[in-house]
Amino acid sequence: MDLIGRASNMEILQKHIPQLRFPDFLNDGEWEVKRLGEIAKVVDEKCNIGKLNIETYISTENMLQNLEGVKKATKLPDTGSFTRFQKGDILFSNIRPYLKKVWQAEFDGAASNDVIVFRALSGFDFHFVSQIIKSDSFIAHTMAGAKGVKMPRGDKNMMMDYLVCIPSLAEQRRIAACLSALDEMLSATNGKLERLKTYKKGLMQKLFPAKGKKLPELRFKEFEKDGVWEEKKLGDVVDVFQGYGFPERMQGKTRGKYPFIKVSDISTTVNNGGKFIDAANNYVDEEDLLILGATPFPIGTIIFAKIGEAIRLNRRVILSKLSLIDNNVSGVKAKDGLSNDDFVFYIMSMIDLVKYAGGVVPAVKKTAIENIEVLMPPTLYEQRRIADCFDLIDEMINQYTNKVTVLELYKKGLMQQMFPTSK
Repeated sequence: MDLIGRASNMEILQKHIPQLRFPDFLNDGEWEVKRLGEIAKVVDEKCNIGKLNIETYISTENMLQNLEGVKKATKLPDTGSFTRFQKGDILFSNIRPYLKKVWQAEFDGAASNDVIVFRALSGFDFHFVSQIIKSDSFIAHTMAGAKGVKMPRGDKNMMMDYLVCIPSLAEQRRIAACLSALDEMLSATNGKLERLKTYKKGLMQKLFPAKGKKLPELRFKEFEKDGVWEEKKLGDVVDVFQGYGFPERMQGKTRGKYPFIKVSDISTTVNNGGKFIDAANNYVDEEDLLILGATPFPIGTIIFAKIGEAIRLNRRVILSKLSLIDNNVSGVKAKDGLSNDDFVFYIMSMIDLVKYAGGVVPAVKKTAIENIEVLMPPTLYEQRRIADCFDLIDEMINQYTNKVTVLELYKKGLMQQMFPTSK
């Protein structure tokens, strides 16, 4: 990129000038401060979708499916009143917590009433306006003004009062082209990531027996004569561990010998694309173990939430360091000679634990976990071969997840330097 122009700190503080600027515009002076309502309008062109020849329908639901770069949306509803949009319009999900979903229309269509349609006014580049609406600053501004209890919605008037800095149309287009190129890279990388996840899901359905079957649809050639998979109770092939209570007075230590893992630590690891966990927000040392009467759980233990709504998320991670787990967490560890840790991880990832939960607040007891019926290959070797196959796919998924994170951080940092503050 030819973003080599750099304003002095004094200029940045005193004027609305970005830190980084394309050389062609270094002498163009300050950007103008405007309200969003001065550069874009909210489209309110209502239409009855059944009476129009419209092939594309956008709602918050299908915006959540990473529609960036997708050429068609989901099937049209049969009836209803919607907002008509056109190519170049900016579609913004107006329901918290999905306010970060922004989509640039590549074709004409109709949007549901939970989507706000913005249209750039004459003299302003719609790609540039789209980048403003995608920015963390605008999202934070909108979320701060969201109203409602169950499904808070952004306030349109507050959105239109948002202050932005605007350069000339030519500079808008150069900046938009740069950031759009990054968006395309992000979209392509996200697309590969989602395809890998879909491929993994489909392969799991083929390499593990379907319900009511004892043989998988696909099997590695060397195991084709090994016979059917064996019916077991999970407690026959794993040891089931329960977590420990963690008194509040002992919490808050950010360093120590053993991580003390809570449900939130599991969620953070999974959200970051991780499969293994070796860190937590709380730690304990040897003297703490004596007070708690606790024994660290072994490396290779698969841990997961056992109580509350977190059960429904079906998040699983593997300990890669001796650790303690909270009493809202359970763990299973493969029994030597009977099962393989990695294979058990994939078995557990296919078990919907909420089906085995009881109580008003869903909770899964140790005995319920031990009595879950599973099918196991007749040999440890076949377990390892299947696990190795999915480990490889998981590593590729992790690599693409990291690429997405790096690109998002790079774009965020670039925008902070390419856009001056409006205040």
